[in-house]
Amino acid sequence: MADHHDIQELVEQTVAELFAAHIPELRHELGEKVMEAIAPKLAEMAEQAAQAQASAKSSPETAAGGGPTDLLNAAVASLYDVTAQTEILRTLLDGLSQFTARAVLFVMKAGNLSAWQSRGFADEGSIKGLSMSGTEGLAGRAIADKEPVSAAAVEFSSAFIETHGNPHDGNASVHPLIVRDKVAAVIYTDAGPDPSGKSDQSAVQLLVRSASSWLEIQALRKTAGAPSAEPAEAPAPPPPPEPAKAAPAAAPAAAKPAAAADSALAGLPPEEQEVHKKAKRFAKLLVDEIKLYNPAKVTEAKASKSIYAVMREDIDKSRATYDKRYAATASVIAAGYFSQELIRILADGDAANMGADFSH
Repeated sequence: MADHHDIQELVEQTVAELFAAHIPELRHELGEKVMEAIAPKLAEMAEQAAQAQASAKSSPETAAGGGPTDLLNAAVASLYDVTAQTEILRTLLDGLSQFTARAVLFVMKAGNLSAWQSRGFADEGSIKGLSMSGTEGLAGRAIADKEPVSAAAVEFSSAFIETHGNPHDGNASVHPLIVRDKVAAVIYTDAGPDPSGKSDQSAVQLLVRSASSWLEIQALRKTAGAPSAEPAEAPAPPPPPEPAKAAPAAAPAAAKPAAAADSALAGLPPEEQEVHKKAKRFAKLLVDEIKLYNPAKVTEAKASKSIYAVMREDIDKSRATYDKRYAATASVIAAGYFSQELIRILADGDAANMGADFSH
């Protein structure tokens, strides 16, 4: 007769196999539930965007891929494209950077907060590894209540604000990232010192909650015994990356026709196909951001077939971000997904609208 230990092993193995088999289904269901829950907010954002466009000198077209709902949807979907905990957190910060001027992710360690990565700060190197108490100020309130809190930025940390500058509206928010009913990290956000900076806290809250839910599933997967390359706890800050090399301003990557790109993708191993899919989604997210925050300029530049000349600074900055992320994957860079999305989203599929100085 099998003893208790044998029965326990059999149960754990069976649960692990069932859980692993249903991960894709759970991921799909979670995505649907999240999008269903945020539908009212998306409708509100769409209405606000429509009003802003109506007040502009030239009302831009609302082509697919160009609205705030598309940008938020892409940011949420990008979270579910990755399963490693460190990648989920990096993707969360990338998504947050579309909706708030500055963001820092602090990892919880023995009651203290340690800065892991940030977005939007002039000197991000000075933030990495910054340590502070997890029981005081805005962070302490967010951790104790397990709810987002907003107040004057100095209530988060007067020393932090003195070093990195007070946001132009004076306010900041802290969102707890909760996994298995414990606060694994907190995310600080503000509108930055530039008067044009903004911080959409509804979008921030949605992204943080989506990340929490996805991390929860990954933790459950590990508990059930499914393979995982990441620990259940929040990741320790990795060593600082080497400074990224700026991408050439006037040498955009070549873009292949969509049919040829799809054909080439079909011949790649499944894991490499997945990298290409993530790259295409990230390229779309970056170009969506350009169109979202410069609608009138894009419309006028398209009419004069000078999009690249007019939008060069924004385009080159986003291309550098894209190239930095996929520099180690030569086949992704060669595929030219970023240029393809520029043409599809900004130029309505007509490369001539990008201008003569745009090579692809």
